[in-house]
Amino acid sequence: MPIPHENQTRTCPNCGEPVPPGAKQCPSCGQVLGTGPRSRWWWLKSLTPTEIFLLVIGSLMLSVFLVAV
Repeated sequence: MPIPHENQTRTCPNCGEPVPPGAKQCPSCGQVLGTGPRSRWWWLKSLTPTEIFLLVIGSLMLSVFLVAV
């Protein structure tokens, strides 16, 4: 029976040193490690208030245009 993926030692993408299973940060260089696959909305967390405002205004303008046509 193969060993589950969670229990395998990983290597740090920054320094290449082995990282113990379950670690969220590399013990050698301090690089924050990914916890798994990105969610569908990962990009939403990095938006500035201006970008959110422009998305909302653009959506409203598109909906008004589609209703008017």
